[in-house]
Amino acid sequence: MAEGDVRWTMHDGERVEVPATIGGIRAVLSGERRAQFDAEIDAANVDDLYDVVRRWIVELASFEEDEEIFAQLREQGAA
Repeated sequence: MAEGDVRWTMHDGERVEVPATIGGIRAVLSGERRAQFDAEIDAANVDDLYDVVRRWIVELASFEEDEEIFAQLREQGAA
């Protein structure tokens, strides 16, 4: 992948790369998750497309132990 086609984060001191294109995201998903992604992309209007893709990038870069932190951040954002 070209440099602009990926995003990266750090996890346990290691660089983790995730795709940052619709095709790249689709390529790493399988089965039901790919179908869900395709349905969300197909239903998104142009104003929401960035948010949909960004949410999937975050999901791909996340690990189970991160979920508690994300839940806390979502609660803080809702307050």
